[in-house]
Amino acid sequence: MTLRLSPAEDETLARLARQFRVSKNQAAAQAIDLAAPKRNHPEFVQRTTRRLISQYDDLLSRLEQA
Repeated sequence: MTLRLSPAEDETLARLARQFRVSKNQAAAQAIDLAAPKRNHPEFVQRTTRRLISQYDDLLSRLEQA
């Protein structure tokens, strides 16, 4: 799939990718997932929580030890 973005949109996507520490493709997919209506909200919350805990596991461990 080709995604045509303005230079400003491309920079926003690049910034999101850096913040998420993923590729721009993955950042776009995550942004779509976050913006899309959720039919099963509790499942979405559980999946997102698991992803964030995994993504920030090192930080959470350091905070726990502080």
